This record gives sequence, structure tokens and C-alpha cells, in this order.
Amino acid sequence: MSRTFGGFLVATDPAVAVPRAFLTDVLPQITELAEAQVTLAVFRLASDGGGIELPVSEDAIFQDRPLRAALRVPGSPREPDARIRQGLDLAAGRGTILAFAAEEGRDSHLWYYVNTPVNQGMVAAMSRGAVAPPEVIWQAGQPPRVTPEKPNVFRLYEQNIGLLTPLIADHLVSALERYPQEWIEDAIGESVSYNRRSWRYVQRILEQWAAQGRT
Repeated sequence: MSRTFGGFLVATDPAVAVPRAFLTDVLPQITELAEAQVTLAVFRLASDGGGIELPVSEDAIFQDRPLRAALRVPGSPREPDARIRQGLDLAAGRGTILAFAAEEGRDSHLWYYVNTPVNQGMVAAMSRGAVAPPEVIWQAGQPPRVTPEKPNVFRLYEQNIGLLTPLIADHLVSALERYPQEWIEDAIGESVSYNRRSWRYVQRILEQWAAQGRT
């Protein structure tokens, strides 16, 4: 049973910066609790780290206790890792957060920015080598190589089906809200095996599985 909240101590509790557009434009579109919880956690972790224009590591997101408690299903043996991953993929696919990989040799770690024009420019400049990454993401005292990263389903679509346009990205976000991620990955694979490389064909497979079950 959840506890009744006693009220906000506005004068003493630190505030977390949440862009107004998230509340007015993005939040009304979100149907998966995991996406909302993960996005708010990224805002909070960035704010705790010093500001919305600082990156947040994927490790910090997965280890965040309030987020893990929020996305744990009571009575279920399933740990919240899968729901956190789903939330990250949805938020990155929607464009609320920016994902990038920091690579040093064989080591690669994912980081996330809140999606702002400044942070978009920072990721682009880091990936070109025009600016050095912030020291918080350095590994072994050396600046890593930075590569923009897409969620698995979006990357899989682009590699196997075609150009990831804004409209296709919207379709994939909607699909992630309706179907298990494995279904979407398998549907993309099936469309490739039949050489029917289009979103319409992938969507038809998903609708058929949802209506008739997978065989």
C-alpha cells in the first residue's frame, strides 16, 4: 500500500528543471509509464549533476534507486531493467533525450543528454572531433571517441529497411508503445527475409501477430 504524501517543502527541497515543452507537448503523447519515469529521472540526474546541459550515464540511470522502485512491478520476479530499457528507447526515439556512445578501445559506454539545441550541437561537434567531450565521460584520463547512438529498433530499421524519416520514427515509437520490442525486431527480420522492405509490411506483420497470435 502506498503512503500518503505529506506535501512539498518548497522552501528547502531542491528544484529540478523540467522544460515546459515536456509538460505541454511531450507528456500528453506518452502512454507508457516507463517512458515518463525514465525521462523525469534523466531530468533529475542531469540537474543533480549540475544542469540540464550535462550528460547522464546509462549506468547511473539503471542504478537509480527511485527509478528502479517506480518501475518494479509488485509481486513480479521481473526486475525493472527491461522497463528502464524500454523507457530509454521510447524517449530517445521520440527525441526527448539524445543518446551517444563514448568509446575508448573496445570499451563503449552509453550517455544521454536532454535534447536541447545546445546539446544537439555538442553531440555533433564531439562526434566530428571539433570539441573535446566533457571530462565526466573520459575513460582512463583520456577523451573518448563519441558516436551518436540510436535505440536498437531504430538502428535495426535503418540498417535493414531504409531511411529513418521523422514519420517513420513516429511509427516506431507508436509500435514500441503497443508491441514487445522483440516483436518489432522479429517483424523487421521477417520483412527482410521476404524482401519486403517497408514500414507498411512490418506494421502488417505486427497487426497480424496481435490479432492471431504468433506461430
